[in-house]
Amino acid sequence: MAHSEARVVVSVKPVQPTAGFGKAAAIVEHFDGDAALYDAFAASCAGQFATDAAAGQSACETGDLQALGALAHNLKSALLMLGHTELSDLAARVDMLAAACDLASARVPWRALLAGLVRLQSP
Repeated sequence: MAHSEARVVVSVKPVQPTAGFGKAAAIVEHFDGDAALYDAFAASCAGQFATDAAAGQSACETGDLQALGALAHNLKSALLMLGHTELSDLAARVDMLAAACDLASARVPWRALLAGLVRLQSP
């Protein structure tokens, strides 16, 4: 019986931005039209964004790709639910690059994501 090696090829598509979603669409899509529920979720996320920004920056500085990827993965979902599609797309890109063990490339979208998280914390 001949021994054969299985080879898996993974193809990763670049993240395509999804413009035009926004708060109003997020309320309808993810919160069943309940603006108060959206606002409560947004408020709880706002407090977490500062913690996430610091944790992501630390992960970038120390080269902790696992932590950076996990953080970006979580941010991707939260930001999408809030209607911040461009930031969600950046988080998806960081997540993908961290999974590919490409810290140098992951730092580029991370910097843009970090700037977005800082803007979200501003009144």
